[in-house]
Amino acid sequence: MGTRKIPLTNGEYYHIFNRGVDKRNIFSNKEQLNYFFKSIPLLNTTSKSKGQSLTRFDLVNGDEKLVIVVAYALLPNHFHLLLKQNVDNGIAKFMQKLGTSYTMFFNKQEGRNGALFQGKFKSNHLDGDFALPTLSAYVNLNHKHHKIDANKNLVKSSLSEYLDTDFGDGICSQTEIDNIICESNGLNEYKKYIKQASIAFANNKNIILSLKDFEF
Repeated sequence: MGTRKIPLTNGEYYHIFNRGVDKRNIFSNKEQLNYFFKSIPLLNTTSKSKGQSLTRFDLVNGDEKLVIVVAYALLPNHFHLLLKQNVDNGIAKFMQKLGTSYTMFFNKQEGRNGALFQGKFKSNHLDGDFALPTLSAYVNLNHKHHKIDANKNLVKSSLSEYLDTDFGDGICSQTEIDNIICESNGLNEYKKYIKQASIAFANNKNIILSLKDFEF
């Protein structure tokens, strides 16, 4: 087994992403999207126990979380996660659990066999000034960079947790969100920044966005 080019270190932040094999969709219906979403907190524990529901505030029997979830984006054919490694090999263990569990669920529902994702997950280490606000903008508004209408497609991101409009069970660390908002000089400045950053990200894909394309 080859070693990962980017070592995954405790306390460091990483952009984790993967897409469907052969560019296929990994979400065909809302049930699949919700299963993947709910599996993120459920499987984020060193415990091997199953069938327990976790929130950002809960752990089972004092077990540690494998990772700290900072941001996420689930799109029809790929996903993005912004994670902070919490224990040794935490990201690798978490992604293995998440990938295996979801692939088994998806394959059973779709009546198929074989791999669902395009090899092992990809990872980029975050480093430099304003890296977290910038990557959170990239993840939270990723559907905009692809011109995907979130109202007409299977899309789910942590944007609502950042804008404090999510009244359900959030899965991101509130502490991490607060730190990013603080680094951005408050929520209003964060909103302005992620709009401008997203316009630039989309432009790199030859997609034209303007401020009127954002609902906040």
